[in-house]
Amino acid sequence: MLLSVSKGPALAGLFFALTAFAAPPRLPASDQKYFRSFLEHFTPLVIKTEKNKGHYRPSAAAKQPVGNYRWGTKNRDCAGLVRYLFWEAMQVHDHTFFARYPQMSALDQSPAQSSWTAWTQKNNTAADLVKHATYQGKLSDTSELKTGDLLYFASAELKIRHVMLVIRSGASVFLVYHTGDARDELRIRTLPDIIALPENEWHPEPSNPVFQGVYRPSFLD
Repeated sequence: MLLSVSKGPALAGLFFALTAFAAPPRLPASDQKYFRSFLEHFTPLVIKTEKNKGHYRPSAAAKQPVGNYRWGTKNRDCAGLVRYLFWEAMQVHDHTFFARYPQMSALDQSPAQSSWTAWTQKNNTAADLVKHATYQGKLSDTSELKTGDLLYFASAELKIRHVMLVIRSGASVFLVYHTGDARDELRIRTLPDIIALPENEWHPEPSNPVFQGVYRPSFLD
């Protein structure tokens, strides 16, 4: 088993709340493969671009439905990063995109189109995102973590609601996140690096009460 599931009343209530949302249909296997491959290739490029050239602004030519990800000044936080990356993975890209990210042109262009827009067209917070995902439990074995999974941290006392995005590269697991504060930084770290942080509240371990567990977007297996 990948995860050990606590059966406490708090998590039982959370599970009931999650099941109240109508789950979107699973993407076909080929679209799931493309979606995850896109994230694995594109996410490091976004981080590199941010470090070298400053904040990324989507092309004005890109189709931007009202209320979309808006990876801009007002929505640069952990949830905004997830919304943005997921949105890009579901688009048919034009020459403007490939001029900025030529490395992506080698990827088969079969975007994971989905009629379900909750991930891409609403200004969802971290707490909202996990409502549209399937709870996997507390982390106990990393071997079955998949690209696109979310690690959720929440504490009313510490005023924390935070998500980290899982990106796999072979056997290695990386966690990607936005700091969500005035530092306005994108970070990518290995799972051991996160566990080694001096701030215990960020440790993705079953013993950490702030760590709520792993969530998988409902359109993914």
